[in-house]
Amino acid sequence: MLTPVERVLILKGADLLKDVGPRHLLGLANVAREIEISKGDTLYEEDDPADALYMVVEGRVRLSTGGRSTSEVGPGEAFGTWALVDDSRRGHRAECIEDGLALALQREDFYDCAAGDLTLLQEVVRVLANRLRSLVSDRPDEARVENEGIEKAPGARGEREMTAASTPGSAPEADKIGQLESPSGQRVPPKTEGGPA
Repeated sequence: MLTPVERVLILKGADLLKDVGPRHLLGLANVAREIEISKGDTLYEEDDPADALYMVVEGRVRLSTGGRSTSEVGPGEAFGTWALVDDSRRGHRAECIEDGLALALQREDFYDCAAGDLTLLQEVVRVLANRLRSLVSDRPDEARVENEGIEKAPGARGEREMTAASTPGSAPEADKIGQLESPSGQRVPPKTEGGPA
């Protein structure tokens, strides 16, 4: 039987929880389950729902996809990590190849703890954001959301409007400044205090 401190140290080995402080991991350590694993046991299949993160304490687990071995996981290593935040199918098979012990953290238990611990949730979101940033760093144009971070090129519509607004005798164009554009492309006057909402 593992002590709470041992469980905290084991959980800290999971990539998703590596930056979470020990005090915040204690709640997760208290709800994690110890499971004995035996050679030949299948922990889950590719099409099983992702419902728990596993940490190997002792023994080894082989992960495979489509009958092809993709990796082996040993003591101090995690597998099924994304189950904590994603309820899709596993996408790989986990089979024990050496007797031992694993720690399982169910997604429902994770969310129960995280609901009462904002710091824990913030740390996990930070890890997810960093992982996402690294995954899309090679394809920045495809990663943009609603033109975030894209500078308008000279001559773009917004710049033309500003130029027109500063040109004498261009009152009709100047009237467009400060108006919003609806999703259908129509201009909508901005709301003013005391006016209709």
